[in-house]
Amino acid sequence: MNPSEFENSNPQQNFNNPNNFNQFGGQQVIPNSIGVLVLGILSIVFCWCYGILAIIMGIISIVLANQGQKLYQANPQAYSLSSYKNLKAGKVCGIIGLSLGAVYIVFLIVYFIVVGTFALGALNAFS
Repeated sequence: MNPSEFENSNPQQNFNNPNNFNQFGGQQVIPNSIGVLVLGILSIVFCWCYGILAIIMGIISIVLANQGQKLYQANPQAYSLSSYKNLKAGKVCGIIGLSLGAVYIVFLIVYFIVVGTFALGALNAFS
């Protein structure tokens, strides 16, 4: 692209085109790759908060990771390998957090059933 063509083009169009490299000539970061990693790690950390937060964050990180992987597979030369590795690590952490959150919810349900059964048995014993 010669300089006159670049001056006449829309800068926003160049910015949104995933086939272009960044302004410094290097590769771009996959969109949301750091966010996917953060959400995946937080889903593991918050799996003990009744499991709900872990499930929500895990699902969001997995969905965003799948979108990022599709972008990377469409044009791997445009994106950096480190951002792809962040994306994969975030997806793995999201899957682990989702699993731990689900297991914790099942544990709480079983726990309340068992405690409720014993409490009802104790009430019936005093009657």
